[in-house]
Amino acid sequence: MLNLDSVQIIKENEKPKFAVLDYNIYLELKEIIEDFLDHIHAESVIENTNKNDWVDFQDVKKELGIR
Repeated sequence: MLNLDSVQIIKENEKPKFAVLDYNIYLELKEIIEDFLDHIHAESVIENTNKNDWVDFQDVKKELGIR
């Protein structure tokens, strides 16, 4: 689980301006965001694809000679 307790907030004029975080936390957040964007893209492709263009997985395996 992502622990953000160590994030430091830098303020300017008493308002949060920057967040400073451990590099490993940054990498975890980056991966989470990338996964989320991939998920949103996949949902969009599925929603905007004509279902008649889909090929059944069993047919693909058969065509490729895979059991």
